Amino acid sequence: MKMMNIKRVISSIERKYIADNLKKEERLDGRGLWDYRKYNINANTIESAEGSADVTLGDTRIITGLKYEVGTPFPDLPDEGVCTVMAELLPLASPLFERGPPNEQSIELARVVDRGIRHADCVQTKKLCIKEKEAVYILFVDMYVINHGGNLIDCGGVSALTTLITSHLPEGKLNDDNNLEWTGKYLNGKDIVNELPFVLTYGKIDDIIFLDPNLSEELVSDGRISISVTEEKITSIQKSGAATFSVDEVKMLANKSMEIGKQLRKDFDLWQYLVEK
Repeated sequence: MKMMNIKRVISSIERKYIADNLKKEERLDGRGLWDYRKYNINANTIESAEGSADVTLGDTRIITGLKYEVGTPFPDLPDEGVCTVMAELLPLASPLFERGPPNEQSIELARVVDRGIRHADCVQTKKLCIKEKEAVYILFVDMYVINHGGNLIDCGGVSALTTLITSHLPEGKLNDDNNLEWTGKYLNGKDIVNELPFVLTYGKIDDIIFLDPNLSEELVSDGRISISVTEEKITSIQKSGAATFSVDEVKMLANKSMEIGKQLRKDFDLWQYLVEK
């Protein structure tokens, strides 16, 4: 007799239980379909970084730090600096994570957060230019997942934005001998950050769509969709998994994302974390 796959049975039972509750617009943690878990934001927490944030969303926790280098600009962008977002899934965060090179999940996390920021004209790359064609700031926004409780993308997005707002870069200039000198002044979040794009992620099980999937919901979902929004527009959309979303569903989620994004922008008031030196 062939042995039954117990993991599959447990997954099927749990999936049905979660789906049945979602159909009643109820969730195991007491939220409605369009509710976030509790966010907690601690800004400028790493002294050795040029900007940082420690953000939790429910049980999910991501610490982000900003470092910089001075380098030469890309030939096609001679007067613009560079901002790159990267992510690392630490094994201590979840038994699902293993040591080794970046996997698909860490690459997706970094790319979705990066795309929302990049397409929103969030970072003022021209302000990162020290001297055209010769020297620019290269920013590295590094996200470290400390605990995985589901929906890494939205938590990472808030953590990355808060980190950029807390940024404080020593202002440099090239002297007559083309050597870099520091002026004693700093570039801060007001100099560097323009738009605040929030990314909102929705899970889907059968025909039920819901905001901010926790880990249990995420593991049994058919797929998810992440929508990044500024105050005025949608900057990116990313779908993953086997789930399909109709045109009407995407339109509905786009409108809902604009609405929820405006509320998040008001509730978080991320500019309060600006570091002035």
